[in-house]
Amino acid sequence: MKKAYVLITALIILAIFAAACGTPPPLKSDKYLSDVSLVATEDASCGTPCFHGIIPGQTTYNDAVTKIKGDTAFTSVQTNDSPPSAGWSVSGSGEACCQLTADQTNGKVDAVVAKVTPKMTLQQVIDKYGQPKYTFPVDYTSDEVAIAVIYPDKGLVVWVSPGDANSSVSATSPVVIILYFDPAQWTTKYLPTGELLAWTGFQPYKNYQSATPVITPAITRTP
Repeated sequence: MKKAYVLITALIILAIFAAACGTPPPLKSDKYLSDVSLVATEDASCGTPCFHGIIPGQTTYNDAVTKIKGDTAFTSVQTNDSPPSAGWSVSGSGEACCQLTADQTNGKVDAVVAKVTPKMTLQQVIDKYGQPKYTFPVDYTSDEVAIAVIYPDKGLVVWVSPGDANSSVSATSPVVIILYFDPAQWTTKYLPTGELLAWTGFQPYKNYQSATPVITPAITRTP
């Protein structure tokens, strides 16, 4: 049995393929969470990485679940205590949108992921947070691809979907998925687990698809 994937790998899979049965759900949908707080003026009480009052590395799992259940934007909260995790949907549309995981030992939230309506753009993200440090492409379906832009110091990964594999990553590429994580755990929990590319600006998706990683896994998974 292979070693368990580390959190960020698991959340990538969850964020993109959760609820997929047969045909994957679209990356862009107006039924997902309508939330532009990522690019809005920073709230002093909930600065990045923070999602609806939940701060990875600080908020406990129990407190996070209480916040989610008390938030009118959400419905159908489902929880699991071992390992601690939760998933929930958007009020109104009933569409599954969000998930979180927590550390089994200390009870603190590790990360939160949300699928959002395509109302924010990559340029808005860059205007607020600056140029991302890393990226990696995801071939989702024949009609949709995604590219993740990563801000390790911010505890933030943002997926945008420029179109199909022949499209270009541009200023107007819409944000479709957001992952908030504890930046203090980047080098110990996240960095050693996957291949990452350098962010080199707006260009054709295929350029990223064929680019050479600047970071490769430092952990060898054994059978």
